[in-house]
Amino acid sequence: AYRFYVQRPELAERMRNQWARAHRVLLNKYYVDEFYNATAVRGTMLSAKKLWQFDARVVDGAVNLTGWFTVFSGWLSHLFDKYVVDGLVNFVGWSASESSFSVRRIQTGLIQNYALVMLLGVFVFVSVYFIAS
Repeated sequence: AYRFYVQRPELAERMRNQWARAHRVLLNKYYVDEFYNATAVRGTMLSAKKLWQFDARVVDGAVNLTGWFTVFSGWLSHLFDKYVVDGLVNFVGWSASESSFSVRRIQTGLIQNYALVMLLGVFVFVSVYFIAS
């Protein structure tokens, strides 16, 4: 290299012109970088872009749909709890309160009234027994 480029630079120039095609191939390192960029790098970039599009459209779409469905089912659950479950509980409380008015009249606290109700109950059972037989 010292002989070609320092002592006799014209010799290097002459050989470069004489072997122009070989010089170009060696100067470009056998075009390995160009081949690598055209195949591996370009293929990787293309597949990365396609995978990104798949992720953005399909995967993110599925995640967003799942999130929307979760929020919607939570809203439905809230409505069911508010109107069905709470409605049944409130109805049971209301019906107990309303039925207590009629039951309160029966419970006077007088033993004579309780004895009368028991005798009427026994009379009803005996009557049903004799009518059925």
